[in-house]
Amino acid sequence: MIEYRIEADTVGMRLDKHLRKRMPNVPVSHLFKMIRTKKVRVNGKRAQPEQLLAEGDVLTIRGTEEQLTLAERPKSD
Repeated sequence: MIEYRIEADTVGMRLDKHLRKRMPNVPVSHLFKMIRTKKVRVNGKRAQPEQLLAEGDVLTIRGTEEQLTLAERPKSD
């Protein structure tokens, strides 16, 4: 599980933009799927892609960045 507190430099940023910046190796489609399936939470509550982040918000993401990166990688035959 990934968990961290929002710092002053990301205050007012949309959640989806923050996730794309924070996890550039995870496909955007997978980030949106994680938000839709409640694997991303802000302050313990279900997150919305357009949600604006505030200083001190606690962002929780189920899984590790390595797992998230591998989740959408195409399988080779």
